Amino acid sequence: MKILTSILIMLSLLGSLSYSQSNTVRLKDIGKLIESRDNQLAGYGIVVGLRGSGDSRAAGLTNNALRNLLSKMGVSISGVNLNARNAASVLVTANLPSFLKKGQRISVTVSALGDASSLIGGTLIMTPMMGPDMKTYAVAQGNIVIDGASEVSATTQLYRNQATVGSIPNGAIVEAEVPVTFTDQHNITMVLDRPNFFTVAKAMKALQEKGYKGAKAIDGNTIKIPLEDLKSSDLITAISEIENIEITPDVSSRIVVNSKTGTIIIGENVKLFPVAITHGGVSIKINNDAGGLFGAQEDPITINESKKPLVYLEAADTLSNLVNSLNQIGVTPKELINIIQALKESGALVADLEIL
Repeated sequence: MKILTSILIMLSLLGSLSYSQSNTVRLKDIGKLIESRDNQLAGYGIVVGLRGSGDSRAAGLTNNALRNLLSKMGVSISGVNLNARNAASVLVTANLPSFLKKGQRISVTVSALGDASSLIGGTLIMTPMMGPDMKTYAVAQGNIVIDGASEVSATTQLYRNQATVGSIPNGAIVEAEVPVTFTDQHNITMVLDRPNFFTVAKAMKALQEKGYKGAKAIDGNTIKIPLEDLKSSDLITAISEIENIEITPDVSSRIVVNSKTGTIIIGENVKLFPVAITHGGVSIKINNDAGGLFGAQEDPITINESKKPLVYLEAADTLSNLVNSLNQIGVTPKELINIIQALKESGALVADLEIL
């Protein structure tokens, strides 16, 4: 609980410092050229070298794939009862960034497809990776890195993280380049990663101030810059200058909650309306009125817990302060998440809530 409280306090302090000292970002950090997109690749492969933790005989797919592979390599296995527990069928996935050329490398993720219990110590055999058009754009191979453990003895089973999913850093070689063409021959089009009318308006104004007078926002995340406004005849140099223009983006009013770990990330603009909460043995009241009975000053937030005396807190209109107060009286992360969800449903919490 102390760790969660400390994390929330540090996030609140870092957020206030970052926006008070340096509140600008480059356009390239929050957006990109519309033609500059990633492409998803996937392929079926076989992992070998496992320590008896591969697919069982029931996973016939692996045995058939091994027979086909060995046959292509000139190894005859007719009549052999193949039961290779040191091998496993896997799916290999990756993102192919734009502008990558033949011979460059990308990292891949390897996920068990059958009933293998662990991929630790395994090596992925040469695996073609295809795009949606079923053409091969990369080939993956190499030793798998696993951030997990899976050990089983006669009396004990130990599982830590996920032992059936791993990665191969720079494990795939690009074999075919995805051509990038500028669909609009008259404009450079920038798109924001997250649609936001305030941010796109700020970006358009910053572009105009830098000499791109024809820059125009088309919608909540798209800006078009006419080619005739470019200061240089070199398109690459012009795009570089545009990407490095700095703006002040809209501040986040978003809450991200990881229900598995109890982690809560709170944006700076998250606000609370006056509301009263009762959760288990905890009662909370938030009041914005400055005066109480007979003109007495009334604290804006009060918390009452059945086993503890009434607690008065300082005025707070942000969720981070409320979360800090709840942690001080012993609310568990699970209870805290439930309270935040209830606040959102009641309309008292002004923020976008995302549950992981």
